[in-house]
Amino acid sequence: MKDRILLFLLPWLYRLLIGLLMATCKVRFSRRQSLEKLAADGTSWIFGSWHENTAVSVYTERDTGCAMMASDSKDGAIIARGIELCGNIPVRGSSSKGGSKAAKSMVRLLRKGHPAAITPDGPRGPRHELQTGILMISAMSGCPIVPYHFVANRQWVFTSWDRHRLPKPFSTVWVSLGTPCFVDRKRLTEEPDEVRREVTESMMENVANAERLAGLGED
Repeated sequence: MKDRILLFLLPWLYRLLIGLLMATCKVRFSRRQSLEKLAADGTSWIFGSWHENTAVSVYTERDTGCAMMASDSKDGAIIARGIELCGNIPVRGSSSKGGSKAAKSMVRLLRKGHPAAITPDGPRGPRHELQTGILMISAMSGCPIVPYHFVANRQWVFTSWDRHRLPKPFSTVWVSLGTPCFVDRKRLTEEPDEVRREVTESMMENVANAERLAGLGED
Protein backbone atom coordinates (compact mmCIF):
# COMPACT_ATOMS: atom_id res chain seq x y z
CA MET A 1 0.00 0.00 0.00
CA LYS A 2 2.79 2.43 0.94
CA ASP A 3 4.60 1.77 -2.36
CA ARG A 4 1.42 2.44 -4.33
CA ILE A 5 0.83 5.71 -2.49
CA LEU A 6 4.40 6.86 -3.17
CA LEU A 7 4.12 5.81 -6.83
CA PHE A 8 1.06 8.03 -7.12
CA LEU A 9 2.20 11.03 -5.08
CA LEU A 10 5.91 11.46 -5.83
CA PRO A 11 5.64 11.85 -9.62
CA TRP A 12 2.89 14.44 -9.25
CA LEU A 13 4.96 16.25 -6.61
CA TYR A 14 7.96 16.22 -8.94
CA ARG A 15 5.89 17.57 -11.85
CA LEU A 16 4.45 20.35 -9.72
CA LEU A 17 7.68 21.43 -8.06
CA ILE A 18 9.93 21.22 -11.14
CA GLY A 19 7.33 23.16 -13.12
CA LEU A 20 7.17 25.90 -10.49
CA LEU A 21 10.96 26.04 -10.18
CA MET A 22 11.63 26.17 -13.92
CA ALA A 23 8.92 28.82 -14.40
CA THR A 24 11.13 31.21 -12.44
CA CYS A 25 14.20 30.47 -14.57
CA LYS A 26 15.34 31.68 -17.97
CA VAL A 27 16.15 28.67 -20.16
CA ARG A 28 18.59 29.19 -23.02
CA PHE A 29 19.46 26.53 -25.61
CA SER A 30 22.83 26.34 -27.36
CA ARG A 31 23.51 24.56 -30.68
CA ARG A 32 19.96 23.20 -30.99
CA GLN A 33 20.07 23.81 -34.75
CA SER A 34 21.71 20.39 -35.14
CA LEU A 35 18.33 18.84 -34.29
CA GLU A 36 16.62 20.89 -36.98
CA LYS A 37 18.98 19.48 -39.60
CA LEU A 38 18.43 15.90 -38.41
CA ALA A 39 14.67 16.40 -38.43
CA ALA A 40 14.81 17.85 -41.95
CA ASP A 41 16.67 14.71 -43.05
CA GLY A 42 14.01 12.50 -41.43
CA THR A 43 16.46 11.22 -38.80
CA SER A 44 15.65 10.74 -35.12
CA TRP A 45 18.28 11.17 -32.42
CA ILE A 46 19.31 9.95 -28.99
CA PHE A 47 20.07 12.52 -26.33
CA GLY A 48 23.11 11.33 -24.41
CA SER A 49 22.77 13.01 -21.02
CA TRP A 50 24.73 12.24 -17.85
CA HIS A 51 22.62 11.02 -14.93
CA GLU A 52 23.05 14.32 -13.03
CA ASN A 53 20.76 16.01 -15.60
CA THR A 54 17.74 13.75 -15.12
CA ALA A 55 15.45 15.93 -12.99
CA VAL A 56 15.78 18.92 -15.30
CA SER A 57 16.12 17.23 -18.70
CA VAL A 58 12.87 15.27 -18.28
CA TYR A 59 11.15 18.64 -17.88
CA THR A 60 13.04 20.70 -20.49
CA GLU A 61 12.15 18.11 -23.14
CA ARG A 62 8.53 17.85 -21.99
CA ASP A 63 5.74 17.11 -24.48
CA THR A 64 8.13 16.09 -27.27
CA GLY A 65 7.17 12.41 -27.40
CA CYS A 66 10.71 11.53 -26.36
CA ALA A 67 11.40 7.91 -25.39
CA MET A 68 13.28 8.08 -22.10
CA MET A 69 15.00 5.19 -20.36
CA ALA A 70 14.07 4.50 -16.73
CA SER A 71 15.50 1.65 -14.68
CA ASP A 72 13.42 -1.47 -14.05
CA SER A 73 13.23 -0.89 -10.28
CA LYS A 74 10.93 0.69 -7.69
CA ASP A 75 12.71 4.03 -8.04
CA GLY A 76 12.55 3.61 -11.81
CA ALA A 77 8.77 3.19 -11.62
CA ILE A 78 8.51 6.62 -9.97
CA ILE A 79 10.78 8.16 -12.61
CA ALA A 80 8.80 6.46 -15.39
CA ARG A 81 5.56 7.98 -14.10
CA GLY A 82 7.25 11.39 -13.93
CA ILE A 83 8.30 10.97 -17.56
CA GLU A 84 4.68 10.23 -18.50
CA LEU A 85 3.42 13.29 -16.61
CA CYS A 86 5.85 15.40 -18.67
CA GLY A 87 4.33 14.11 -21.90
CA ASN A 88 7.01 11.63 -22.87
CA ILE A 89 7.39 7.85 -23.22
CA PRO A 90 9.08 5.81 -20.47
CA VAL A 91 11.05 2.74 -21.53
CA ARG A 92 11.80 0.46 -18.59
CA GLY A 93 15.19 -1.23 -18.36
CA SER A 94 18.88 -0.60 -17.69
CA SER A 95 22.31 -2.12 -18.12
CA SER A 96 21.71 -4.22 -15.00
CA LYS A 97 18.12 -5.36 -15.60
CA GLY A 98 15.85 -5.61 -18.62
CA GLY A 99 18.50 -4.15 -20.91
CA SER A 100 17.86 -6.22 -24.03
CA LYS A 101 14.10 -5.68 -23.96
CA ALA A 102 14.53 -1.95 -23.34
CA ALA A 103 17.06 -1.62 -26.18
CA LYS A 104 14.65 -3.25 -28.64
CA SER A 105 11.85 -0.94 -27.49
CA MET A 106 14.10 2.09 -27.90
CA VAL A 107 15.15 1.06 -31.41
CA ARG A 108 11.53 0.47 -32.41
CA LEU A 109 10.46 3.93 -31.17
CA LEU A 110 13.43 5.63 -32.85
CA ARG A 111 12.54 3.97 -36.16
CA LYS A 112 9.00 5.31 -35.76
CA GLY A 113 10.41 8.83 -35.57
CA HIS A 114 10.51 9.47 -31.82
CA PRO A 115 13.58 11.11 -30.30
CA ALA A 116 15.08 9.23 -27.36
CA ALA A 117 17.09 10.01 -24.23
CA ILE A 118 19.49 7.77 -22.33
CA THR A 119 21.73 8.39 -19.31
CA PRO A 120 24.79 6.30 -20.27
CA ASP A 121 26.29 6.37 -16.76
CA GLY A 122 23.02 5.30 -15.10
CA PRO A 123 21.41 3.96 -13.10
CA ARG A 124 24.25 3.59 -10.56
CA GLY A 125 27.42 4.94 -12.18
CA PRO A 126 30.32 5.34 -12.05
CA ARG A 127 29.71 9.01 -12.83
CA HIS A 128 30.56 10.05 -16.39
CA GLU A 129 31.58 6.52 -17.35
CA LEU A 130 29.79 5.69 -20.57
CA GLN A 131 28.26 2.21 -20.77
CA THR A 132 27.88 0.44 -24.10
CA GLY A 133 24.07 0.27 -24.22
CA ILE A 134 23.66 3.70 -25.78
CA LEU A 135 26.25 2.82 -28.44
CA MET A 136 24.44 -0.38 -29.36
CA ILE A 137 21.08 1.39 -29.62
CA SER A 138 22.61 4.07 -31.83
CA ALA A 139 24.24 1.50 -34.10
CA MET A 140 21.11 -0.66 -34.35
CA SER A 141 18.77 2.26 -35.07
CA GLY A 142 21.07 4.31 -37.30
CA CYS A 143 20.26 7.37 -35.15
CA PRO A 144 23.06 9.57 -33.80
CA ILE A 145 23.85 10.32 -30.17
CA VAL A 146 23.43 14.04 -29.44
CA PRO A 147 25.23 15.11 -26.23
CA TYR A 148 22.88 16.99 -23.88
CA HIS A 149 23.85 18.87 -20.73
CA PHE A 150 22.49 21.71 -18.63
CA VAL A 151 24.22 24.08 -16.24
CA ALA A 152 22.61 26.94 -14.31
CA ASN A 153 24.54 30.04 -13.34
CA ARG A 154 23.26 29.43 -9.79
CA GLN A 155 22.50 25.85 -8.78
CA TRP A 156 22.38 23.31 -6.02
CA VAL A 157 24.76 20.34 -6.38
CA PHE A 158 23.85 17.35 -4.21
CA THR A 159 26.17 14.80 -2.60
CA SER A 160 24.66 11.82 -4.46
CA TRP A 161 26.95 9.56 -6.52
CA ASP A 162 26.04 11.47 -9.69
CA ARG A 163 26.29 14.92 -8.03
CA HIS A 164 22.77 15.63 -9.16
CA ARG A 165 21.95 19.28 -9.67
CA LEU A 166 18.99 21.64 -9.70
CA PRO A 167 18.92 25.28 -10.72
CA LYS A 168 18.16 27.79 -8.01
CA PRO A 169 15.06 29.96 -8.44
CA PHE A 170 15.42 32.87 -10.88
CA SER A 171 18.66 31.54 -12.34
CA THR A 172 19.60 31.27 -16.02
CA VAL A 173 19.74 27.68 -17.25
CA TRP A 174 21.89 26.87 -20.27
CA VAL A 175 21.06 23.67 -22.15
CA SER A 176 23.91 22.79 -24.49
CA LEU A 177 23.72 20.23 -27.30
CA GLY A 178 26.82 18.67 -28.82
CA THR A 179 27.72 17.48 -32.29
CA PRO A 180 25.68 14.41 -33.35
CA CYS A 181 27.77 11.21 -33.10
CA PHE A 182 26.84 8.48 -35.56
CA VAL A 183 27.91 5.00 -34.41
CA ASP A 184 28.91 2.57 -37.14
CA ARG A 185 27.80 -0.97 -36.29
CA LYS A 186 30.86 -2.69 -37.82
CA ARG A 187 33.31 -0.29 -36.18
CA LEU A 188 31.58 -0.70 -32.81
CA THR A 189 32.19 -4.45 -33.06
CA GLU A 190 35.83 -4.03 -34.06
CA GLU A 191 36.83 -1.02 -31.94
CA PRO A 192 34.36 -0.70 -29.03
CA ASP A 193 36.80 1.06 -26.69
CA GLU A 194 37.74 3.66 -29.30
CA VAL A 195 34.10 4.38 -30.14
CA ARG A 196 33.26 4.68 -26.44
CA ARG A 197 36.21 7.06 -25.93
CA GLU A 198 35.14 9.28 -28.85
CA VAL A 199 31.53 9.58 -27.68
CA THR A 200 32.63 10.21 -24.09
CA GLU A 201 34.94 13.00 -25.26
CA SER A 202 32.11 14.56 -27.26
CA MET A 203 29.82 14.49 -24.23
CA MET A 204 32.48 16.00 -21.96
CA GLU A 205 33.22 18.75 -24.50
CA ASN A 206 29.52 19.57 -24.37
CA VAL A 207 29.66 19.69 -20.54
CA ALA A 208 32.51 22.20 -20.81
CA ASN A 209 30.52 24.30 -23.29
CA ALA A 210 27.50 24.43 -20.94
CA GLU A 211 29.77 25.47 -18.07
CA ARG A 212 31.36 28.22 -20.18
CA LEU A 213 27.94 29.56 -21.16
CA ALA A 214 26.85 29.65 -17.51
CA GLY A 215 30.08 31.34 -16.47
CA LEU A 216 31.20 28.40 -14.33
CA GLY A 217 34.46 26.45 -14.29
CA GLU A 218 34.92 22.70 -13.99
CA ASP A 219 33.52 21.16 -10.78
